[in-house]
Amino acid sequence: MSAENGVMEAPVPVRVKGVYIAESEGSSPAPVVLLEDEKARIVPIFVGLSEAISIHHALSGELSPRPMTHDLFISVLECLSASITNVLIDDLDGGIYYARLTIKNGSKQSEVDARPSDCLALALRSRAPIEVQEKVVLESSISKSDVEKLISIDNYLQ
Repeated sequence: MSAENGVMEAPVPVRVKGVYIAESEGSSPAPVVLLEDEKARIVPIFVGLSEAISIHHALSGELSPRPMTHDLFISVLECLSASITNVLIDDLDGGIYYARLTIKNGSKQSEVDARPSDCLALALRSRAPIEVQEKVVLESSISKSDVEKLISIDNYLQ
């Protein structure tokens, strides 16, 4: 809810724009996933390298010869007749994003606290919608000039 008016803001649907590397002087390169909403606002989510590669593979449709962790999780859900119905990035506190994974099994629906990077990797594999709370978009979106400074992760994986 918005503190000012007591009205619940609807989450904003986003798509994964891509996986990039942010380079800055004095620090090592950091993988970042960019989320984009219908207004072309861009939310950067910094992730670990293995999650970045997993998300990149899901975006490009690449399959590993053996199941990786996110693929395994999807397979386990399928064996249990469960599915991911939604991912919500719902908070940003001290530079740390918080997310929830919604899983449905029959008539039962459960929300699970999870890292946004895992949620994104799983949502892409299950084709589940991804949403971000409006307050998080407002607090964290970056400019087009910031995006232009990023390098595609493809340049690092070759």
